[in-house]
Amino acid sequence: MKPTRFLIVAIVLMGLVATTSAAITEAGTVIENQAFGNYNDANGNAMTEVFSAVVQTTVSQVAGVTLGGNLANPVSAMDSTLYAVTLTNSGNGKDTYTIGATESATTGAFDFFVYHDADGSGTINGTEGDTEITLTDSVTFGGFYDLLIKVVDVTVGGADPGEQHVVTLTATTTFGTDSTASVTLTSTIQAATVAGTTEITGNPDPAPGEAITYESCFTNEGTSIAYNPVYTTVMPSNTTLDTTSVRIDGGSPVTVNTNGTGLYQYDIPSRTLTMNLDSLGFTTGVDDGVCISFNAVVDDPSAAGLPIDFPANNPELTYENAGGDPYPGTTPSEGTSFPPGGVEVDQTFGVSLVGVNAPYNYTGDPGDTLIYDFTVTNDGNGDDTFTLSDTSSFVTWVFYLDGDNDGVLSVTEKSVGGVITVTGTLTANQTVYYIAIGTIPVGTADGATDASILIAATSVGAATTTSSTGSASATCTAPILTLVKSVSPTGAQPPGTELTYTIIVANSGTGVATTVAVSDAIPANTTYVAESMTVDAAGDDDDNVVDGIETVDNASKEASSVLFDFDTIPAVTAGDDTDMHTLTFKVTID
Repeated sequence: MKPTRFLIVAIVLMGLVATTSAAITEAGTVIENQAFGNYNDANGNAMTEVFSAVVQTTVSQVAGVTLGGNLANPVSAMDSTLYAVTLTNSGNGKDTYTIGATESATTGAFDFFVYHDADGSGTINGTEGDTEITLTDSVTFGGFYDLLIKVVDVTVGGADPGEQHVVTLTATTTFGTDSTASVTLTSTIQAATVAGTTEITGNPDPAPGEAITYESCFTNEGTSIAYNPVYTTVMPSNTTLDTTSVRIDGGSPVTVNTNGTGLYQYDIPSRTLTMNLDSLGFTTGVDDGVCISFNAVVDDPSAAGLPIDFPANNPELTYENAGGDPYPGTTPSEGTSFPPGGVEVDQTFGVSLVGVNAPYNYTGDPGDTLIYDFTVTNDGNGDDTFTLSDTSSFVTWVFYLDGDNDGVLSVTEKSVGGVITVTGTLTANQTVYYIAIGTIPVGTADGATDASILIAATSVGAATTTSSTGSASATCTAPILTLVKSVSPTGAQPPGTELTYTIIVANSGTGVATTVAVSDAIPANTTYVAESMTVDAAGDDDDNVVDGIETVDNASKEASSVLFDFDTIPAVTAGDDTDMHTLTFKVTID
């Protein structure tokens, strides 16, 4: 029967042990127990209960700490995130804990800070005693201690999207070194990353006064919204903004103010366009891009070959994270539409030919020379050469450089410079003086008129004909000599009759006749009557010598002929008969 009694006592003791080991017991707790026994005698009579001595055990302190599970948060670039971690004293007595932390990141720069969340608010509040710590206050048995861990992205311009920063937070008991807890706090960067390209639409080499159209398109390739995007650009060199041409995403032109107000502004002195735009979503969103286009008008005048390029860092799109921290601005790259070597002002071609002493209305005799002094101005915006030519019915022209700009052809200009057919190279807006010498050919008919003489300068560089002309008119004034002869008396006459021959010489042209000589042979079978010659009814002796009362002698007897000569016979003038002479001489029929 004794074995049976022992089993009952053992079961009771084992039950006590199992019950007391279900949870940690606070340090200092006294654990005591006393064994007791009940039994009967051999006849089954109950005996007096017996007791053992009371046994006591005082619970000693053991350390314990927990920090909860690992945590992970997204964090905007250049921003911060906050982790709330609760430290629990899982030991069996009051304890304090050292707080340590390490960090790791593949790229980027981060700061982190550990605070005691004194008021348990989950936010850092300095007025409530939230301070940085490396050692906790005393934490009671089973007590809690609230921590806040702040992680800050301090990478210049913000860490890259997807970049991870890990803080490993540890709490170690100061009671002993055998209890440490740790958690990892993983911060993943969400950032706006905007890329852009600028393209030229239309002509990439505009001439002065023409527009070149630029379009800058930006895409948010990041993982966070790009807040408060602002597009700015200084106009390319040698251009001015057409304020009516600015568009967003190809829509209608927006209103651009020049008074410093509004979402879209153009500052005239600095030639700067500023566009405040809507926030850009990231690539998984629906509003992940924007395009801004405008026309830049090339300044007029501008020399050919002048560069048309943006100043450094222009155009630029600036934007911010949710906290208002600015990202580095995005300067779009030049697209494939930019010509090799860059954009330049295209060359234009133009020329002005101006007569210095216009209008030119020439009147001249055959053999006369005419002077046409003129200037040629290169109206293009680059170097050019011009050919000189003329269009005329009868005047022939040659061209000379008028080196001293006086409108007179000097011996040096004629002999040294010589006849030219091209101007040589003229720079943009350069003006050079020339002289055209025209000649009326001998034999040109009286009254011949050329009303459309054109002196032309034509561009050599232009792809199509570019020329300028100066016009004049020329009228030839040539003499027209006529002779009308008669005899008196008329009809059949017997020998011995005296015949009088009359010759009327006249100039019916508009030019003066010079060195006029009229001769007439003495007819056969007649004898000249001495001293019978008259000029305009005035007697003129036979010797062709001015003598006596004569002031002029226009007639003479030369062997078997009579000769009348005049230095000039004037041209026809209205109401004037000095353009003709009546000549007579006499003979007798043998």
